Amino acid sequence: MLFYSGGLAGDRRRWFMPLTMRLPHLIAVLLTLALQLSGTAGGVLATDYQGTLRFGGTGAAVATMTRVAEAFQKKHSDVRLVFPPSLGSTGGIKAVIAGALDVGLNSRPLTEAERAHGLVVTEYARTPLLLVTSHKGAEVSFTLHQIAALYNGEIPSYPDGAPLRLIMRPEVEIDTHLVRGLSPEIDAAVRRAQSREGMTVAVTDHDNAEIMVKTRGAIGWMTMAQLISQDLELVPLPIDNIQPTSANFASGKYPLFRSFSVVTGAQPSPLVKGFLEFLFSAEGRAILEKNGHFLDVKQP
Repeated sequence: MLFYSGGLAGDRRRWFMPLTMRLPHLIAVLLTLALQLSGTAGGVLATDYQGTLRFGGTGAAVATMTRVAEAFQKKHSDVRLVFPPSLGSTGGIKAVIAGALDVGLNSRPLTEAERAHGLVVTEYARTPLLLVTSHKGAEVSFTLHQIAALYNGEIPSYPDGAPLRLIMRPEVEIDTHLVRGLSPEIDAAVRRAQSREGMTVAVTDHDNAEIMVKTRGAIGWMTMAQLISQDLELVPLPIDNIQPTSANFASGKYPLFRSFSVVTGAQPSPLVKGFLEFLFSAEGRAILEKNGHFLDVKQP
């Protein structure tokens, strides 16, 4: 609403002036309104946000979310960003419940106990889950049967003779769950590998990336988002002759993926709401897509 001084309601004579005499006043009112609306985007008045935004959760999402948050910060210089070390999805959710984080980064369904806290969960992207290797000496393609053989310990080396080292994830990790769902044969092989002594297990996404890069002949699973956003020197491999490309994923041809969601409290602050609006804006989406995150995909 616009308010004017000078007794506008009392000075009734102004509204009976000829139109040509009132025209400058009308133009001034319209100009004032236009200036007030100039900071508006999508019908929401621009706000100078202040305060601290605290993020944490699945390590596969942290690097890209940091870039999105930094782009948001450039528009609101008084905003302070905090990204604790990788907490995993479960740690991020617990931290949001405790009030230690404003935005949790999640890649698994919430439990009933977690939902009981009134958390708000919003999927913001999906990213392909890739079979990757640190070995660059030979081109390799794995069928589903060969992936099962890999977990059964039946493939000790690459075609060129270089030793192969399987890097596993914990049994409760979402990557393990997704891989086991590829086929009953793979499910059984992964279960056996989980109980086999001497296997290398990367507990977090951060650990997984570090071990994969440093281990000669390493092979394991990683999201496209983490591979791109951290600029890791690892080679993605085709599965059943399906190349793990963005186009194949978007069309549904490459079906293996992780879903990323943001988790907030039931009543997020205006600052958190402003950031989430930016996350889903054209600028936010461009950053996501550049780093292997996709929204418009033909996946169930």
